[in-house]
Amino acid sequence: MSAAVVQDLAPAIEAAVQAATAAEVEWAACACCGLREECTAAYAAGVRARFAGQWLCGLCGDAVGEDLAAAGGGSAAASVEVEAAIARHAAFCRALFCRSPAAAERLIAAVRRLLRSESGRKEKASVQVVLELQEA
Repeated sequence: MSAAVVQDLAPAIEAAVQAATAAEVEWAACACCGLREECTAAYAAGVRARFAGQWLCGLCGDAVGEDLAAAGGGSAAASVEVEAAIARHAAFCRALFCRSPAAAERLIAAVRRLLRSESGRKEKASVQVVLELQEA
């Protein structure tokens, strides 16, 4: 690469570095399931604005949003309604994880086995996945 080309790219590279620095990332933990996710400060602020100051992962956010929509609140739901929907979903998550903390791991392992075994086959086979939740 010639020196002229490198000099022409220098402003673009500098701008990209400044943009990356401006988009600092932070770790946010879901208020319902506890999942930690890396996201930009702007994204986290948008999620917190939507969910009454609490950060939710995408899956829990969708579940809470559907709960609000079913209750007729939609996107313009009051803060009290949003907090109640988050509390209901957080209780569901706690109940699920308390019953069987390894349930998610077993489900993931079953799907992994399914994908690995089916990836080499051309014909379709029926597969049954059983997930057992045990009372604590």
